[in-house]
Amino acid sequence: MAVAAPGELRVVNPATLELVGTVMATEPADVQELVTEAKVAQEAWGEASPGDRRKVLQQVSKDVLRRAGEIADTVVAETGKPRVEAYTSELFPALDALAWLARHAEALLAPERVGYPQLHLKHKRAVLYYEPLGVVAVIAPWNFPFAIPFTQAAYALAAGNSVVLKPSELTPLSGALVVELFAAAGAPLLLAQGDGAVGEALVASRGLGKVLFTGSTDVGRRVAASAGERLVPVTLELGGKDPMLVLDDADLSRAVDGALWGSFLNCGQVCSGVERIYVEGDLFEPFVEELARKATELDLGPLISAEQRDKVAALVDDALAHGARALTGGHAPERTGWFYEPTVLVDVPGTARIEHDETFGPVVTVARTSDENAAVRAANDSPFALGASVWTSDAERAKRLAHRLRAGTVWHNDHAYSYAAAQATWGGRGESGFGRTHSKHGLFDLTAPKFVDRDSGRVPVPWWFPYDEHAADAFGGALAALYAGGPFARARAMWRERRALVRMVRRYRP
Repeated sequence: MAVAAPGELRVVNPATLELVGTVMATEPADVQELVTEAKVAQEAWGEASPGDRRKVLQQVSKDVLRRAGEIADTVVAETGKPRVEAYTSELFPALDALAWLARHAEALLAPERVGYPQLHLKHKRAVLYYEPLGVVAVIAPWNFPFAIPFTQAAYALAAGNSVVLKPSELTPLSGALVVELFAAAGAPLLLAQGDGAVGEALVASRGLGKVLFTGSTDVGRRVAASAGERLVPVTLELGGKDPMLVLDDADLSRAVDGALWGSFLNCGQVCSGVERIYVEGDLFEPFVEELARKATELDLGPLISAEQRDKVAALVDDALAHGARALTGGHAPERTGWFYEPTVLVDVPGTARIEHDETFGPVVTVARTSDENAAVRAANDSPFALGASVWTSDAERAKRLAHRLRAGTVWHNDHAYSYAAAQATWGGRGESGFGRTHSKHGLFDLTAPKFVDRDSGRVPVPWWFPYDEHAADAFGGALAALYAGGPFARARAMWRERRALVRMVRRYRP
């Protein structure tokens, strides 16, 4: 991205280096006005019925389908990714989120009756409401410039919030399409274009209810710190260095094909991409041989920028300097665009930076492990914990290992696909961030639960003033009645508690 004039973003196709278009950036000083406008718009949107909001989402779905080709063209122009990936990894997740929300959001966010099993609270009634947070800031990355902001905005809007979206300055056109689609259907989604300074201004704005940030771990720390100054909650979807465990009973062909896709999808620029493969025992040699052979046949799209390619190249060069071997790739081809060859590294020592740093490029390391326990230890030896996959023909073995792996998601004989399944949670731990998007958990994270009680006011309250000499003994008995013993002992004790409380109430009754 180069700045042609003050306030103008130039969008360059990373495959051809040709100019795609220009976008005027938002002045950081004007961001607060956008948030204020979104706050006003949210009041009416939040009061709309869930059915009305569902109709808006359904209209957006129709418009996305109608404009699918245009959306794919825009994504390909801005990122250089293969057109098929614009459909599978951008449009499929977006439409699946809309379909899932249309079916489930209203029921999930409906007022929830809260029961009182406690005998002394039987006269009360209560309801749990899921209220909107207000204005949600969505700060989106460039690697999936349509799907990520689209799905996050859809969940926020379904929960009754308004949204201010700040796309990456490298892919502003895809972000503008997201806003255009929702706004045309009547949803309160506003757009702030620009670089990190605009993002900083958005996070620092008054009146935010939440920040959803997807990006690097270093920037995520700064976002969390800035939002924390105003006690604004954040969901952080940050980096990853996903491990793939190939056990000795895995289907070799499927594991190799899965590794190719998991490692090299979107030229490796995937937070949940496979960056580390651990192969058990004698399967190692045939696995790496076939993986390297098939990797040489791939024709990948480019990296997003020269800076990103330089970062990937530096990590590979460092690994080779420390004694690693490249079975294929290991350098940039001589062609126009920010391309880098698919690279398979073996014999990578622990001192190499690539063993610990996120690569975010078309590079994967493969190591032999003696058994499944060694594979789990190696997989968990990382500050990142987004996803992991286990490749085995034994489903029970996969389930057992899944509970031992430190990750937000563990897949069996597949990898990363569940981002396009809206019912599945998405998010990680450690340096991969915290909080969840997608699924009912992502929806609940965009609400403020409110407990509302109703009491007729006719039942005396025995724990109010004045206390007397018998109060402590009575409540001591109540503790035993409520929380000690088996069901029959509790039933007898609760009956005794009831009689004791009735006597206390009678003493305090006017």
